Amino acid sequence: MTEDSMYKLDPITDNPKYEGFAFVREESVRGIVIGGQSRLVWDFGPTDLKTQGCAWTVPPLAPYWSPQRVIGRVRAFNDFPSVNLIIPAFSRRAVDVLREFLEPNGELLPLVSTVGEYYAYNITTVADVLDQEKSEFQWIGEKRTFNDILDINHYEFIADKVTGLSIFRLVERCANTYVSQMFVDRVKQHGLQGFHFTKLWPLPKEQNWQADADREWKEELEVQTSKGRKSAIGNTVVILLTIVGKKPNKAEKARVAKLMDEIDSLLYSPDARADAPLLGSLEGDDHVEGEIRLFLSCPDADALVAKLRPFLQTLSWKGEVKVLKRYGEYVATNCREEYVDL
Repeated sequence: MTEDSMYKLDPITDNPKYEGFAFVREESVRGIVIGGQSRLVWDFGPTDLKTQGCAWTVPPLAPYWSPQRVIGRVRAFNDFPSVNLIIPAFSRRAVDVLREFLEPNGELLPLVSTVGEYYAYNITTVADVLDQEKSEFQWIGEKRTFNDILDINHYEFIADKVTGLSIFRLVERCANTYVSQMFVDRVKQHGLQGFHFTKLWPLPKEQNWQADADREWKEELEVQTSKGRKSAIGNTVVILLTIVGKKPNKAEKARVAKLMDEIDSLLYSPDARADAPLLGSLEGDDHVEGEIRLFLSCPDADALVAKLRPFLQTLSWKGEVKVLKRYGEYVATNCREEYVDL
């Protein structure tokens, strides 16, 4: 491992303990309108990407910013929850540890949350440090221009240009966050939570960094299992609610929305410790003919049902309420299932 190794930084998205924020406000604070629509997340990107090619910049956002309210099942130990999955966000604890990297390379923009002190981060350092001849790109269609890059299969950085970089964007990938070895080392040294680093360089040309990331994730699951810990999303509990017609009516939709909030409040504890066991997480709902289904991922279906049983036994619902335990992820097609007698 060299001193100037480079990584892609992402929030943890495969463990419900590390869920992120979402902006309450939808529209741009800079007044950006594209195709008749305005989105706050667009304020964190370049405004001259299509017209200027590689010579794009990220304009300052701080002059327009007022502390923005965010919502989400973020736990206070999460130091890097992100906002809307794509905007970097740091806890006050992480800002204090990483300040010497963050302040010179972007803007720390305060958020308003019920969890603690957090900041969205607008990365303004844009680095033109890839060797485009030795890197390998995925292209959209037959064109080979900057705007036609779909992804990067192999990163080859120019060693002389990366010195001093800590957190930055690449001219070829404006939406991604890249960090250096010294940034990674600082995060690990202080035990910050919620950061997912994928090494990109230096790697042999034949080595696929995306496959490595998948393998590392699977290996971590195996390590946790060998230590007697269950995967956070290994089992599923499905709550099935019989409805009056083939599709849910307005009243049933409103009741389900309230019910989901009530289940969330039972399972979500913002002050939980990082090593506290996770009972489960509500993932979403859908409906089939005559029935609404709520899906909850969990490490242990039996433990989650035991937690929910008193609530479900007193649930106010006009139709039948059934509960299904699936000893596998909700997308698994061949796993043991068992209905629960409430």
